Amino acid sequence: MKAKLLLFRIAIATLLLCSLSLGGLDQSGNVNAKNMTISDFNTLVPLSDAQDSFVDTGAPWTTSIEGGTEMAVYSEQAPPAADLEKLVPSAVLKSPPQYMYYNGNYLPWNDFSTTYPSNNPGLWIERAVSWTLYATLPRGGWTRELIYVPQASPVNMYEIYPGGFVLSYSLGMVQSGFYYIWYYADTSGRHRSLFSTNSGYSNAVTIDVYPAGNYIKINPTPKPSPKEECEKQPLCKWENGGCICQPAPNPVAECEKNPLCHWVDGQCLCTGDVDTEKEKCEASPTCDWVNGHCYCRGGEPEPMPGPVPNPNPEPEPFNPAPNPVAECQSNGCQWANGQCNCMGLGGSVDNSNNGGDEGDLAATA
Repeated sequence: MKAKLLLFRIAIATLLLCSLSLGGLDQSGNVNAKNMTISDFNTLVPLSDAQDSFVDTGAPWTTSIEGGTEMAVYSEQAPPAADLEKLVPSAVLKSPPQYMYYNGNYLPWNDFSTTYPSNNPGLWIERAVSWTLYATLPRGGWTRELIYVPQASPVNMYEIYPGGFVLSYSLGMVQSGFYYIWYYADTSGRHRSLFSTNSGYSNAVTIDVYPAGNYIKINPTPKPSPKEECEKQPLCKWENGGCICQPAPNPVAECEKNPLCHWVDGQCLCTGDVDTEKEKCEASPTCDWVNGHCYCRGGEPEPMPGPVPNPNPEPEPFNPAPNPVAECQSNGCQWANGQCNCMGLGGSVDNSNNGGDEGDLAATA
C-alpha cells in the first residue's frame, strides 16, 4: 500500500514538473498558469479583438502533419533553465532579421520599422529568414517567439490548444521593447497564441505541431519571399510592399501605329513614303483624307490664292470741272451777258455770236 502511494506521489510530482517547465507556452515556469475553457476565453477577450487578432496569419486551412517549407527554427535541446523563467530581451534592433511579416507582406527590416504602428503589440515566430505568423514544428521541438510591447504594461499570454481549452498565464510587469520567449511543442495539432497589454491584444501566431516521425531531419530550404518572387519576373519590380508589373510589349500594336506599316506573317512590313499633304490634312480635326483628297467640314473656308488688296490705296489726281469765265479772261477777253467778248488786235476773235456787219467794221478799222 505504501509502495503504491509512493508511486502515485512520484507520478504527480513528475506531472507538475513537466507542466512548469515543458507545458506548451508555460515554458517560463510561471506558477500563475491556469487552464481556461474556450467559453471563458471568449468571455475574457472581446469578439472584435479576437477576430482582428486571427486575421491573415498565412496559415493553410488544414492543419499540417509534416514540416514542409514553413518549418520553424527549432532545437530538440531544452534552453537554459534561466531563460525559461522570464521574458528575455531581444537584440533584434541591433541584429535585425532579413524580413518581418506584416499586413500580408514580408517587409525588409527598414521598411517594417518605418511601417509597423509603434502602439501595436506584436507577436511573431522564428523561421529561417524571417519572423512570421505561421510555422510548423515537430512535437518535442523548442522554438522562439518574438514579442513587441509598446509601453510598460502587465503581459498575459494565451495559447489555444487543439483539444479545446486555453492555457493562460501571466508574465508580470514588462517594460516597453522587444523580447523573446521559448515555445515548446508538447501536443500535436494546431495551436494559436496571442498576448494582451494595456495597449490591447496582439496579433495571433499559428503553429502546427506534427508527430516527430513525420519529417526528415534536414535543413529546410527557406521559401522565397514575395519580394524575391516578384523580382524574378523581368517586367516586375517591388515597390511600397507590393509587386508592380508592366504589361508585355505588343509588337503588332507598335507596328500598326505607323500608317505605312502592317503586321504580316510575324513581322512588321512598311511600304511607301510619308505623304506630307495627307499629314497636313489629317492634322486638322475638321478634315479627312479620302482617296487622295482633303475634305474639310464646317469652319471658315480657306482664302483663294490671288493678289492681296492694298488696304490703303493711293488717291487719284484732282481734275477740276471746266470754267468758261476763266478761260475767257485768260485770252484777254471779257465775260458779259453769259458770253465771252473779245476786242482789239492782240486777242482772238470769237465770231460765233456776232453778225457779219460787225465783223466787216472791225476788219476795216
